[in-house]
Amino acid sequence: MTTEPHARVRTGLMVAGLIPFGWALAYVAFADLARLQIGAVIFELYAAVILSFLGGMRWGRAIARGEAAWTLVEAVVPAVLAFAALLLIPVATILGVAATGLGFAIWMLRDVRDMAWPIGFRRERAIVSVIVLLLHLSLAVLLAVRLPG
Repeated sequence: MTTEPHARVRTGLMVAGLIPFGWALAYVAFADLARLQIGAVIFELYAAVILSFLGGMRWGRAIARGEAAWTLVEAVVPAVLAFAALLLIPVATILGVAATGLGFAIWMLRDVRDMAWPIGFRRERAIVSVIVLLLHLSLAVLLAVRLPG
């Protein structure tokens, strides 16, 4: 039994957070070519929201704990990266997917080594992030195989 408050709720929300990624990936896998891009855009929009959320967690913690100003700067990086990825979608969808995947990889490595987060959160964050990275990789492969040209 964990002593972390709200651990079960946190775990449930983290797992539920995988559903939109999975749904969008399934859409890309089974949609006709005319609508395939819709699934990729939905996937990337959701990825951008979650990356922004991850930065917001760090921002809030930095403010609450009086951490170094650099932490505030660092906290906005996921949102900026996500925004850049969204800008890539119309011209190079796979690059956009790679950019958000890179964001998730960087923040996973950053957060799982950050001792300020509870151990249970760090473990769950690693597992969920690896799944998200695999979903990103799957989307990139699907797009490479299914997009014409």
